[in-house]
Amino acid sequence: MTEEREHIGYTEREEGYYKLYAPEKGSIVTQAFILCKYCNGAIYTCMGPRYDAVCFTCYKKEPELR
Repeated sequence: MTEEREHIGYTEREEGYYKLYAPEKGSIVTQAFILCKYCNGAIYTCMGPRYDAVCFTCYKKEPELR
């Protein structure tokens, strides 16, 4: 049985945005926060650092308002 992973934000790349997912249960991860590159808000409590992550709030804003 496949467990559905939680969608926690987005990864911004030159070619567009990609969904960012929480780790699978039982995964070995770093204990560094993932912070949003625009507002520095916490996206997730592990799997960081990640310098291209964007939170849901900033993703929904117009690009010039981020």
